[in-house]
Amino acid sequence: MNFVLHTGDMADDTSSDIERLLREINATTGGTGGSSAQAPAPRQSKPSPPATASSGGAGGRLAFAVGSGAVLGVAGWFGGLLMPFIGSFSTGVGAAFGAFVAALIAGPPRWFSS
Repeated sequence: MNFVLHTGDMADDTSSDIERLLREINATTGGTGGSSAQAPAPRQSKPSPPATASSGGAGGRLAFAVGSGAVLGVAGWFGGLLMPFIGSFSTGVGAAFGAFVAALIAGPPRWFSS
């Protein structure tokens, strides 16, 4: 069996490489040390502007609710045509009513008013 005797030279090379890399990182980032590094400053968020009548008040909410009810009512009617044993009229009315109520409660999305 062959055994290799370790003389400690490799450990010295590794620690000097680590120290050299740490010095390079500190020089690049401008840090002075690992434990005395400053925490990043908290990010300041801008307050959102107050809602106005032009940014989708009750008129925009009602228009979106009527439009989504009409579109999903037609889609429900068409889906009712494809399903057996279910009337297409009742499916369309149910889809339109459900979409209208959901859109009236939730309101229009942000992209709708822009």
